[in-house]
Amino acid sequence: MRHMAPEARDQFSVAFICTGNRFRSPLAAAFLARAEEDVPLRIVSLGTLELGPVPALPEAIEVAERHGLDLGSHVARTIRDVDLEPFDLVLGFERAHIATAVVDAGARETHTFMLAELVSLLDQAPLSVDGAAPAERARARIAQANRLRAFPAAEFELPDPLGRPARAQRKIAARLETLVRELAAKLFA
Repeated sequence: MRHMAPEARDQFSVAFICTGNRFRSPLAAAFLARAEEDVPLRIVSLGTLELGPVPALPEAIEVAERHGLDLGSHVARTIRDVDLEPFDLVLGFERAHIATAVVDAGARETHTFMLAELVSLLDQAPLSVDGAAPAERARARIAQANRLRAFPAAEFELPDPLGRPARAQRKIAARLETLVRELAAKLFA
């Protein structure tokens, strides 16, 4: 087991991984930061592709603005920039994201899920950790979800919005917001 300083145990670290780090992962990071302002979080968003420091897609910026969020200063980063091993939770949107996070960036397999997969597993894993700090409750929930998991099915994948019509992109963003809100409630409540 890795050792953490006491102050680090109070903070919960989450990495969101998508393909280009221009729509799904920056939006998910912003949604989670807003949903859990009272929980000490370290949130990063990354992509599996090396695109250089390009901005979020205009459609993602627009979606964020409609939700009162700002992605205007976001620049794409790759998983090659970050060691994912110490993260409490690594979330992708496709099976390829989680495989790449584990193989190429050192994410612990037991802490790496597709977002929709983890939300589904948490539904099956009711656990009360009364009196524990939010970060400790979340770590306990992730351990329980990991014990319940099977090979993640394609049904849990949230498609890449790049090149899709605006209506499809808005639908993906709405699903993403719902999943992040459910995740926050199931991990930290």
